[in-house]
Amino acid sequence: MEIALAGNPNVGKSAIFSRLTGVGVISSNYPGTTVEFFEGKAKFMGSTITVIDLPGTYSLAGHTDDERVATNLLFERRPDTVIAVLDTTRLERNLVLLFEIIESGYHVIASLNMYDAMRKSGRDVDVARLERILMIPVIPTVATKGEGMDSLLFTSVQLRGKSKFKVRYDSHIEGMIRKLSGMLRQDDWPMPLRAVSLRLLTGDRRVVEKADPEAVKASETMREEFLKEHGEDIVVHIERDRFGEAGRIASEVVGESRNRKKEGLISDLTLRPATGIPILIAVLASVFLVLVFVGGALEGLLVGAYTDAARDPFDDFKEGLSNDIARGVAEGVYLSVEAMLALVIPYILVFYLMLALLEDSGYLVRVVSLLDGVMHRLGLHGRAVIPIVVGFGCNVPAILATRAMGSKRERLILATLITIAVPCSAQTAIIIGMVGNYAGVTWALSIYIILGAILVLLGFVLHKTIKFEPTGLFVEIPDLRVPAASEILKKTYLRIKEFLTIAFPLLLAGSIVLEILMAENILQQLIGPSEGFMMAVLGLPGITVVALVFGILRKEMALQMLMILFGTSNLALYLAPEQMFTFALVMAVFMPCLAAFAVMLKEFGVKSTALVTAGSITLAMAMGAASNVLLNL
Repeated sequence: MEIALAGNPNVGKSAIFSRLTGVGVISSNYPGTTVEFFEGKAKFMGSTITVIDLPGTYSLAGHTDDERVATNLLFERRPDTVIAVLDTTRLERNLVLLFEIIESGYHVIASLNMYDAMRKSGRDVDVARLERILMIPVIPTVATKGEGMDSLLFTSVQLRGKSKFKVRYDSHIEGMIRKLSGMLRQDDWPMPLRAVSLRLLTGDRRVVEKADPEAVKASETMREEFLKEHGEDIVVHIERDRFGEAGRIASEVVGESRNRKKEGLISDLTLRPATGIPILIAVLASVFLVLVFVGGALEGLLVGAYTDAARDPFDDFKEGLSNDIARGVAEGVYLSVEAMLALVIPYILVFYLMLALLEDSGYLVRVVSLLDGVMHRLGLHGRAVIPIVVGFGCNVPAILATRAMGSKRERLILATLITIAVPCSAQTAIIIGMVGNYAGVTWALSIYIILGAILVLLGFVLHKTIKFEPTGLFVEIPDLRVPAASEILKKTYLRIKEFLTIAFPLLLAGSIVLEILMAENILQQLIGPSEGFMMAVLGLPGITVVALVFGILRKEMALQMLMILFGTSNLALYLAPEQMFTFALVMAVFMPCLAAFAVMLKEFGVKSTALVTAGSITLAMAMGAASNVLLNL
């Protein structure tokens, strides 16, 4: 038996999928695309059930790659049951997709997900009445807490009948549906003829290719006649009728919110440009200041405590070792731990905590809507804000997140901007942990201003160079809410885990190699050829070239290698504020790390990746040279 989870983006499908399937999930790319879908197994009453998590879609028409994959999978595999996952707080918008799924003849169950958020808002849903209207089982669920999952699975397996619910379309459209249905044979189609007729009228490619030419020609004539009579495309009218039906049903089953006025006022303030932009600036300033001052204070406490507790024992241990190589290895281990304490917890952990807070509060989606106009000038739309924000954490998932964009050109522009002008959490640690902490807040803020200018100018140039029309924006605006502390901590833990399991072993191995090279007097011979260039062009000590090279492996290793090379986390002892500024600026723009490079290669091919990489290196060196010249005038 197969069960498919379908729904709009961000309604909690993945959370329900995880609850139903647990581990052993298979991730697959749909043939001919880079869009992923997931399959897993669920055990129920001795039987094994296949569960498919479809990409989020707003319609079965399929406008973006994600939507087309979701629609194709439903069309081709015809699962035994479809669980339509609905965001209860946005019931009206979510019902529109549910109507299409019911019309297509599937066994359907509605999951009223995020039901706890509905209750907290002071509203309630008359579930029994909604079931009577739609003629399908409706189950309230809270996926994050596992509520309703057993009922959902039991009902999915036991469900036998199909809903007889129909959307009430315009009388002219109903007449067209009847006429087209008379020209079709039910035996030729896996779905009701009503659904086939509607898809012919909307020009659905999958149906048009399979239908009898006479029916296709008739549907085209009907569309043209409708446009002449009504002055609008029939697709627009069909969608309007669905939204009208959804609004009528929602008004019948959803109670009034006791907190509506207060919620509406706060929501409006974050969405109107006159108030939303100042609020956004205040939020960004708060994130920046927390990173500088809270991160700096944590770094001082952690490094100080570590030095007091471990420095003397390590020195005593080193003295007992027999040769320079062994002492170098011991020093590398000591400095690796110090570098992680000075970088990961103070800056990266604090940043991820704030990012999770902004995500779970619903504020980030408001930023998407607020900046839609600005993004259009860069050849993108507001949805591009989400991958950009993700990029401040890590460029790898940010590049993958560009798949949500409407075209490959938009994806390439956005991925280029993320790679060159969006500093990941490791680069942020360099900017804040080194420049902000030792050179001052103004120096660090200047780097972010420069990167913002690069993002805008580069986006504008790419938009003019790679001409296309950006796709329109439709995004669900969730209610603002107080995030659950457990969810924030869980999300932060999963993000920081990578640094503890992947970055630390690399750092440890790299620092040991460096210490051995220094102990054997080999490092200076390797640095020598680049020392003249580093000092003449960038105004930096030749030894910093090692940090640049290690930064290609992982960005966080650049700062950590500097700490190990200088033998301290207090880099102000060896670098002037101007040198810190130049180094951080170069590292912020410098070529993507190895993981980001590999993802770019997979997503965009050799040519595009090579151009982006060469462009980032060239721009980084040019800006570093300009910084060196201007700061020394």
